[in-house]
Amino acid sequence: MYDDEPISSFVFSNEETTQTFHHQWFAQGELHECATCFSSIHADEPPSQHWLRGGEASQGLQLTKQQQAVLDIIEARQIETFFFCDESSKDKLDHFMGETCARGVPELLRWMFQNNTVAVEFSLACYVNSMDQVLIFQSGSLRVDHHYDVDECVGVVYEMLMQRIENYLHCSSEYGMAECSITRLKVQVKRIRVDAESQPAESALFALPLQLKQDEGLSTKSTSTTSESELASLRSAYLKHFRECNGYFPPNMRVNLYGLQQCKTTKELYVVPYHVSETLQQLPNKNFLILNNIMGQFQRLHELSTPVKSLERDQLSSPLRELHCRRCRTQFSRSSKLHIHEKLRCGQDFSVDSMHADIVEIYEQCLPISRSVFQYACYGITKPKTVMRKGQFVPIECDWRSESSVKVQHGPCVVISNAQHSSPCKFY
Repeated sequence: MYDDEPISSFVFSNEETTQTFHHQWFAQGELHECATCFSSIHADEPPSQHWLRGGEASQGLQLTKQQQAVLDIIEARQIETFFFCDESSKDKLDHFMGETCARGVPELLRWMFQNNTVAVEFSLACYVNSMDQVLIFQSGSLRVDHHYDVDECVGVVYEMLMQRIENYLHCSSEYGMAECSITRLKVQVKRIRVDAESQPAESALFALPLQLKQDEGLSTKSTSTTSESELASLRSAYLKHFRECNGYFPPNMRVNLYGLQQCKTTKELYVVPYHVSETLQQLPNKNFLILNNIMGQFQRLHELSTPVKSLERDQLSSPLRELHCRRCRTQFSRSSKLHIHEKLRCGQDFSVDSMHADIVEIYEQCLPISRSVFQYACYGITKPKTVMRKGQFVPIECDWRSESSVKVQHGPCVVISNAQHSSPCKFY
C-alpha cells in the first residue's frame, strides 16, 4: 500500500471487437499503470461483464472445507480470543508482528465477517520480550464497519502500537529495540451480527466502506429521493437480471448502476460502471452503488447524487491536501487513516503492562488453525487462562472447588513467560 493517497482513474478502450478495461492511479508524483486490474470483453457486451468474469466475483472470500469447519468450531464455542505465535522471530522486534498484522490478523478479521456479521470490534496486544521481563502493549478497541476497511484499520493500530513500543523503550528501558523481540500477538474480536427478528433500515445495517465515506470525489446522498416501493422494485429487477441474465440488463432499465473494485496492488477502492442507461427526455437517470458482502452476495443499493466519472488529467496532477489530527497534530497522507486515528482517540486507550518474572501464563486446549491460512501458528482460546507461580498452577475465572480445573489438560497450549518456552507445547 502506498503512503500517498492514490487518485484512481479507469480507462475503457475499444479496439475492433474488443473492449479493454485497465486501472491506473496517480501517487507519489507519478502515474502508475496497474498490473493487476485488467480485463477484456467483447465490444458489444455491457461493462458488468468485466466484473462478473473475474473482478467482483473473484474478490469474494472463498473458504475451503477445512477452513469452514474451523470457523464452525469458532462459532460453536464462541471463541473471541486468538494468539499468533512464533519463536523464530527473535532477530527483529517487528518482523513477526509486521508480517502478522499485514496478513494474518486481517485474514482472521475477514473470517469474522461471515454469517450475518455486519461489523467487528477488535484489539491487539503484543508481548515484547525485553531481556529480563515481558512487556504487554495493548491497543484500544476499534470497530470495523465494513470488510473493505480491515486492512487499513489493522495497519493503523499496528503503526500506533509500534510507535508506543519504540517510545517506551527509548524513555523507560535500558534496552533498545535491537535487544527485544515479539513472539506473541493476541487478538480479541467481538462480532456484531444482524438480528433476524428485527428489520432496521438497510443503510443502518450495511455501512459504506470508509474509503468511500472519506472520498470527496464520490458524492453520496444523505437522504434518498427514491421511495421504498421504487427501491424494492429496482432491487428485485437487479437481482432477477443478475441471476437469470448474468448481468445483462434491459434497455428500459433507466438507472445507472456502479460496482466496487479493490486494487490488489494499492488496496484502494474505486467505483466502476456496471450498467449505464441512456437518458430519456430531460429527466436524468438515478445512480446507485451496488454493495455486496464479503462473500460477494448482494446487500443493498446505495443511491448516489451524481454519476461517477473518471478523473481528468488536471485533477490527477493537483497536489494532495495536508491532513493532520487536530488533537495531537500527527500528519497523515490518507483521510481514511486520519479517521481511524481519531476513532482510536490518538491512542488514549492504549496501555502497557509488565509480567512478573515468576509468572507463566498458560492457555490450555487451544483450537489450532492451519499455518497455511495465517502463515504463523494461530490458536483460538477456548478456556480461561491459568497462571503458574513458583511451580503451582492457580486457575483464574474458573471453579476453585473443581479439582479438574487446576489440572493441566492434554492438548495444544500457548505459554507466555520470561523464560523461552516453545509454543505451542503439550503437557502430559
